[in-house]
Amino acid sequence: MKTQARSLTVSALIAAVLLPSQNAVAQTFAFWHGTSAGILPSDTKGKGKKNFRGRFSDHAATAQAEAQPNPEAPPQRPASLKQTQRETSGSSPDPFDYKLTLACGQNRVRGVDGSDDVTNCSYALKACQYRTPPSNEPLYYIWQRKKTPANSPWQIVGDTCGTQSAPAAAPPPPPVPTLAQIQQAFKRLPFSKPTVRIEPRGNVTLVNLPTYYEATWPDDTGLQPGEISQPVQLLSWSVEFKISSRSYTFHYGDGTSSGKVEDAGGGYPDGVIKHTYGKPIGAAKVTVDSQLTGQFRVNGGTWIDIDTIADLQDEPVTTLAVKESKARLYSNDG
Repeated sequence: MKTQARSLTVSALIAAVLLPSQNAVAQTFAFWHGTSAGILPSDTKGKGKKNFRGRFSDHAATAQAEAQPNPEAPPQRPASLKQTQRETSGSSPDPFDYKLTLACGQNRVRGVDGSDDVTNCSYALKACQYRTPPSNEPLYYIWQRKKTPANSPWQIVGDTCGTQSAPAAAPPPPPVPTLAQIQQAFKRLPFSKPTVRIEPRGNVTLVNLPTYYEATWPDDTGLQPGEISQPVQLLSWSVEFKISSRSYTFHYGDGTSSGKVEDAGGGYPDGVIKHTYGKPIGAAKVTVDSQLTGQFRVNGGTWIDIDTIADLQDEPVTTLAVKESKARLYSNDG
């Protein structure tokens, strides 16, 4: 009986070693020690043999269950790079210096509009609008260099919209306006307001006679198409604006209008903005609504499209008399 028990126990030990469970190995060694000392179940005739085998089966089942992975346990994932950096940041100093620069100049990759221009900051101001999620913050390059040896070269290691995600060790860059702030500054400029010049001259026209209209700009201190503003200081940037017309809408004073047109109009016979009245009007209120757009440049750099409009309000009114002509015959006798 002891020989048979030892043989079975050796089999249990082999099974336990093959199954990766420390508890199963420990339990098998304890069981082996008990049988070698002659400690067997009290009934070693028939039932003892059955109890011995049942005891072996219990240990093997326990070892097998412990070796199987738990399907309900969450999967083990490797630590992310950022997590590793956080865990090690307190134990050793960062071996790198950092800095931020606007994503413009010769290191800019490509303009958002597909241009090859690499001399301005249009990419830096517009790129984050096309990111996910979109942002109105300017795009910065993240630079890195080794602290030792001294004068190690700087290298671009990434970019960021705004400065919130920049390395904590990077000194804050000079504050710059966003594109939205530049656009708002453009809309607040002191613009001139156009009036309407009408032909026939004298602000009098006739029913069924083509009338010509032209938007004209006054000779005042306001800004108008073709002019450049004085520099406007926006945070650390000096910004200039170049003004251009976007559209005109002529209102003829009889409830009709030209709709938005790009042409400022002109006089007879070449003007393209013209209208024919169908009935007399004592005082037609003629106006032109103007929308302006333009470009801007930073610190004397390259001109960049502003991508917004200034919709002028309360333009002056030109009063037009629309009269009806009547043919009359007179005798030579008076």
